[in-house]
Amino acid sequence: MKKIAVLFLISFIFYMIGHLLWSLSIILSEPFFFNEKYEIWLINFPFGLFALFGILASYKLYINSKLLKNVK
Repeated sequence: MKKIAVLFLISFIFYMIGHLLWSLSIILSEPFFFNEKYEIWLINFPFGLFALFGILASYKLYINSKLLKNVK
């Protein structure tokens, strides 16, 4: 269970990074990176990692709970 919790923690850290970058892009009138194209990629990358780690952690949690049901 500890590995699953770490995966969820990493997932939500990436969400927080993505949300902070997104908020920063809304607050600033000019792109904070070289141009708007790179800024969009920079913002979407943490959200993509959030999704991947979240799916992986959810799958492991599902498998773990399925195994625990079979033991009882």
